[in-house]
Amino acid sequence: MDIHLSAERPVAAGSPGLPRLSVVVTVRNEVRNIGALVDSLLGQTLAPAEILIVDGQSTDGTLEVLRPYAEDGRIRLISEDCNIAAGRNLGIRMATHELVAVTDAGCRVDSIWLEAIGRCFASADAPDVVSGNFRFDVQSPFEQEVIYATYVGDREDSYVARFYPSSRSIAFRKAAWEAAGGYPEWLYAAEDTLFNIRLRQLGYRFAFCRDAIVRWRPRETWGQVWRQRFNYGRGNGRVGFGVRGYNTNIRYHLAMLLPLLLTPWTLLGPMLSLGVTVVHVRRHLWAQAARGWHETGRFATLLRVLALMEWVRLAGIAGFLRGRLDRWTNPGIAARQREWMGVASVEELPPDGL
Repeated sequence: MDIHLSAERPVAAGSPGLPRLSVVVTVRNEVRNIGALVDSLLGQTLAPAEILIVDGQSTDGTLEVLRPYAEDGRIRLISEDCNIAAGRNLGIRMATHELVAVTDAGCRVDSIWLEAIGRCFASADAPDVVSGNFRFDVQSPFEQEVIYATYVGDREDSYVARFYPSSRSIAFRKAAWEAAGGYPEWLYAAEDTLFNIRLRQLGYRFAFCRDAIVRWRPRETWGQVWRQRFNYGRGNGRVGFGVRGYNTNIRYHLAMLLPLLLTPWTLLGPMLSLGVTVVHVRRHLWAQAARGWHETGRFATLLRVLALMEWVRLAGIAGFLRGRLDRWTNPGIAARQREWMGVASVEELPPDGL
């Protein structure tokens, strides 16, 4: 393990009545973005008590960007060959404060991000977990269409926003992290989802902090969208999260495809396939895609968002099936999950545990 630590000039922290928080960041090969994130952390209205950055042994110059920050004591830099879950656990383990905020490379945090989190922890009904918020840093029409295709308009008021915070913007008590067993290091995707579920399973209290905003850029190409959604699906398939929804998607897509395969020589197959496709679009895609049409006034946006939504579903299905295959070919995945949280699959939990 190659560890670079600087403690000559610790980051100042503290504001009357607000707690001190450690900030943990994981990074690998983010040379274009990491400087902006660190600068945004250093510019907080509530200064972090410490900033720990765990680099997964980047090869693109990320470490060269980070070393000057470490050498003059503005951050603590750790370089370790590890995945994102193990990197978070390492940083949290080394944190010296009970309250830990987590974000990721590729993001920028608003100036009041940490102050908003601190105020939530300082409230009379202080939670154990603060679910932070996020906004998008859109730089092209395609990226805006990706947002229409993958996020609902009322996300900030949703159950998901409160109980399934992305680890781009989350904070928690270190004792809760320890009780949960840390982030599940055998996963390379869906590790933050399973960590959230484990915290809820243990009865920890969540609160959504609308003002704790990080900003990140959506995927820039069709290929990047596919890889992201495939990985999400694969992680969910491995842990057994969202099985009912994936199975519904699979059934609809089989119903669209099978008539074409079974009766290709008649019009019946295409007609049946078209009918199922229309039902699928109306039931699962239209309302969300229409938001893009209404907000932009362009019918072409509706068509592109519909195509992207279907692309996302196909990528998710492919990833989910690969994740289920992973469980079948590697029984150790289920065994480790059972050891970590008492069940081999999230689908075994009661509904109120999700």
